[in-house]
Amino acid sequence: MFVVKAEEAERIENPYGADVRALLKRENAKVMLVTLNPGEALERHTTPVDAFIYIIKGKALVEVGEESEEAKKDVLVFLPKNIPHAVRNAGSLPLKFLVVKLG
Repeated sequence: MFVVKAEEAERIENPYGADVRALLKRENAKVMLVTLNPGEALERHTTPVDAFIYIIKGKALVEVGEESEEAKKDVLVFLPKNIPHAVRNAGSLPLKFLVVKLG
């Protein structure tokens, strides 16, 4: 059995200063827990693999390519590889979401 407690998971350094925790790192899948405080964002960037985010709590403004959408709890947003995307905390409380990278 493989069990990870989020508060004990490895913290991943990133250029945005966000709290990113590695919950799972495998060759074909990575799962990270991201917490963005009000006003924080993962600025536009691309990834070489398909990914998705799943909102756990809070309100996000998600941009994928030229589209943007507000996403709240229990919403999944697909992020195609090589397409610029960004996630911003659009609320007044912390935003928590999972990032799952495939491949």
